[in-house]
Amino acid sequence: KITTHYTVVPRETDPRWKDVEMERFSDEADVVIVGGGPAGLSAAIRLKQLAEENEKEIRVCLVEKASEIGGHTLSGACLEPRALNELLPDWKDRGAPFNTPVKEDKFAILTERRRIPVPILPGLPMHNHGNYIVRLGNFVRWLGEQAEALGVEIYPGYAASEVLYHEDGSVKGIATNDVGIHKDGSPKAMFERGMELHAKVTMFGEGCH
Repeated sequence: KITTHYTVVPRETDPRWKDVEMERFSDEADVVIVGGGPAGLSAAIRLKQLAEENEKEIRVCLVEKASEIGGHTLSGACLEPRALNELLPDWKDRGAPFNTPVKEDKFAILTERRRIPVPILPGLPMHNHGNYIVRLGNFVRWLGEQAEALGVEIYPGYAASEVLYHEDGSVKGIATNDVGIHKDGSPKAMFERGMELHAKVTMFGEGCH
């Protein structure tokens, strides 16, 4: 039988999965964060900062589906640094990759034959003086370095494929993706079960800025 996912033909009834070890290894953390983008990494950094300020030790784990932090963050951006000033006030001394400050704004309405300039006044959303033109991939990679320096455990190359629940319906944590599966849904000789990460708090920052 041809299938591409175990939700189509459950593994329990699929003879190709008979005698395959399906037990997952599990690990415990205080906080598990799904997604290694700006939101997830900023949350991880702030959690470790708060723990340090309150002289507490917490374990923060972050999983990211890309093979490296920043690998799936491809776009450019015009970044307003106010939030970063609050999170890491010394970001300039830390070598944040902000090398191109905005020096000029131009906004226009294009018609079929004409370009009509529109003035940009301070306070308007298009007024970007004080902001920076950045490559988000480089910025996210730098955020990852800051998080690791604070003790955040970062696991690139692991996608959260399942949300785990307690019997009362509350979130228990996540399970990472299985690896070593053929396109037809059968296990390869190198099949490895994903692992479970249990936490007191699970944060989902996938696709968030």
